[in-house]
Amino acid sequence: MRWVFGAAMLAITSMAGAQPPETPSDAQLRERYALPASHFDTIAGEPLHYVDEGRGPAILLLHGSYANLRQWDGWAAKLKHHYRVIRFDQSPLGLSGPNPRNDYELSQRIAVIDALMDKLGVRRFVIVGTSSAGVQTAAYAAARPERVSGVILSNIAAGPLKIDYAAMPQALKDAVAQDAKHPGWHEPEFWRQIMLANMLDAKAVTPGLVDQWTDLNNRAMRDPATTAGAMKAATGSLAFARTPDDLRAITVPSLLLWSSDDHEVPLEKDGRQALDLLGAKDKRLEVVAQCGHMMPMDCPARSVDAAMPFLKRVAGK
Repeated sequence: MRWVFGAAMLAITSMAGAQPPETPSDAQLRERYALPASHFDTIAGEPLHYVDEGRGPAILLLHGSYANLRQWDGWAAKLKHHYRVIRFDQSPLGLSGPNPRNDYELSQRIAVIDALMDKLGVRRFVIVGTSSAGVQTAAYAAARPERVSGVILSNIAAGPLKIDYAAMPQALKDAVAQDAKHPGWHEPEFWRQIMLANMLDAKAVTPGLVDQWTDLNNRAMRDPATTAGAMKAATGSLAFARTPDDLRAITVPSLLLWSSDDHEVPLEKDGRQALDLLGAKDKRLEVVAQCGHMMPMDCPARSVDAAMPFLKRVAGK
């Protein structure tokens, strides 16, 4: 997360330069990136894109920084055969719209989850969050134990983050330097280098995935009036400092799913710290070998397999 946040924020705050490319229309973007099970509605006052597929006990998947619900495609492909899998683009990312009040505070994030699950008639569910989504996932699990049958936290920050620009790979530094010339939009190479820095499987960083991240993140930034709020939401700069307290307050069964090769939130630091902080009596730390920070995209099959025993126990099937 540090390299994702640091690279993006460095580019955003640098001097202006070239004019942005023409952004595809929302209709074009929906045609490219919406799924057969996609829905578009206003939830808790926000224009929201969500996907609801499968049958059985419900699982809610929350994506990380600058990503979108497609981050979970690999997990959803397996889980939907056994569970009802729900995921949404966190405003203003993906195909969701910006919050009309520019409200990206944690209370609004929780309100969106409550309103969406109420609309779908889901009373209890397992909540899963990766990377910066750990902020709202931990907060929700702590605040709503009556609705959460279990929580999975994947590669989250167990406390405040410090951006280490010097540790960035040189290729990412070069992409950031080039990208900094136009803070209102990002080039495909910028996103390619961010993903290569956060994933061990370079083959997973396909041209199509790079185009998706470029198109959808440029969409979130195309309105100058919402750019500041968009970046606040995208980086998850909500309240990393409160996560330790939320972890302590969690009482529901909890699984920490950690990548062995996560340089952003290392296993020996954040993984062990998160396990120590968790207030749940039923808690476990499971390590996924040979996987980087962006777990759902880097090693989807192995990571969802690692989660299945926990899901079967707390959600059924």
